[in-house]
Amino acid sequence: MHYYGNETIMSLEQVLRLKPGEIRILEWVRTYEFVENQWGVDEPVPHFLEIKCESDGVRIRKNCITDFPDFVCEAEQVFPDVEQALPVFHEWARRILEEQGK
Repeated sequence: MHYYGNETIMSLEQVLRLKPGEIRILEWVRTYEFVENQWGVDEPVPHFLEIKCESDGVRIRKNCITDFPDFVCEAEQVFPDVEQALPVFHEWARRILEEQGK
């Protein structure tokens, strides 16, 4: 896990363990642009996720990396609270990991 300004960056595996209270404290979490393979080598991942607490609710995004560091938002949803946003965020992370064979 790394901190960059007010953003916390962590692995897809780590976000699967996030709880609502942790999201409220961290406020903005995004995943790395890579995943560690079975040999401990980082491999690029075509997507990264974001979850961010905002004044109007909790925003989650699935971003596609076009030409690093450039990206486009593929999916975005806003929920009234973390409890409703987190299951969708977790599902997106699981799908990315499945696509990567993890």
